Amino acid sequence: MNSQNWDDIRYALAVNKYGSLNAAATALGVTHATVLRRVAAFEERNGCVIFQKNPSGYSALPEARTILSAMESVEDAVLSVERAIVGANQSPVGQVRIASTDSLCQLVLPKVISDISALYPGLELTLLSGNSHHDLSRLTADIAVRPSVQLGEGLVGERSGTLSFGVYDDGYPNRKWMKLDGALSRSLPAKWLAEHVDADEITTGADSFLVLQQMAAKGVGKTFLPAFIGDADPRLQRTKNVEPKIEVPLWVATLEEIAHTPRFAVVQRALVERISLLHLET
Repeated sequence: MNSQNWDDIRYALAVNKYGSLNAAATALGVTHATVLRRVAAFEERNGCVIFQKNPSGYSALPEARTILSAMESVEDAVLSVERAIVGANQSPVGQVRIASTDSLCQLVLPKVISDISALYPGLELTLLSGNSHHDLSRLTADIAVRPSVQLGEGLVGERSGTLSFGVYDDGYPNRKWMKLDGALSRSLPAKWLAEHVDADEITTGADSFLVLQQMAAKGVGKTFLPAFIGDADPRLQRTKNVEPKIEVPLWVATLEEIAHTPRFAVVQRALVERISLLHLET
């Protein structure tokens, strides 16, 4: 298979996964027009039609599902080779991409990364900020600093601490709860809200604890926040009459296949050691 075929397969699989050209383009870091052109090129070159356009986006034609299944097998094989190549690299220098939440990337990890960079100047460390989990199996990041009840399949790592959550507002009584949206909707605080708070007691929200912090300080409502965010903000008060005990392990994890690669192992160990000293739970 030549490189052009493989690239076209990547574009087709992204459209199938996300259901629209725009979403696929965002995921691949290219333009809408590029995705459209590459998918059309694959269809024309191979004399087949994979997708049909509908009001909600793009969906695979029933007769194309066998083709897409074969594409997924090709993708799995290519990614397996790429992971093996990365894992076999025994150089103690090079790039290491660390993915974490926006709040940890802004408030916790910059000093930690600075310390590690000073100790290992041959490493090129990059922070990838976002609340949606990176799929490490696709090598979109090398190490994840991730609050999670447990690690996902194929990941290995260590707990570097615990994130505890409190309920915060601006000090005025009877504030409604703010919604935890986006990636935060899968968090333990969001689960608690779903089980204990009626829908009419929930108001507008956000998909970021940093944004929720600012909204709470402006009086929009009360919200769950990691304690290291809420306790440090003098504009906020921690609510005492509603104090569910919510704690989530904080993991430093990587793919099992690349865990013994020297540069990843060094950074993973350094992250665990330094984050554990911060005592993020209060």
